Amino acid sequence: MRRPAWVESVGASWSSFPRPIRRILAASVGVVTLVVGAALLVLPGPGIAVVLLGLAILATEFTWAKRSMHHVKQQSSKVTRSVIRSRDSITSKKGQKNDE
Repeated sequence: MRRPAWVESVGASWSSFPRPIRRILAASVGVVTLVVGAALLVLPGPGIAVVLLGLAILATEFTWAKRSMHHVKQQSSKVTRSVIRSRDSITSKKGQKNDE
């Protein structure tokens, strides 16, 4: 699947910055986003989504954040599969009760 043109242009612009500048920008924006996301975990708002966005921003320049994102993706896949199995189990049990 091909990326939209604007994504390609943003990527090219981002790559044109010197590496130290990119790291400082990614660290600054990523940490601020993480802090806002952490606050939103206890305040009304999409805290988990904002924390993940901050981690994704940091993952553009930092290996530790990239590894963390990979771990989060693996764990979320496990949770998703578990929820689907539970839902299917509950649905099949309801079907059995209705048949009786």
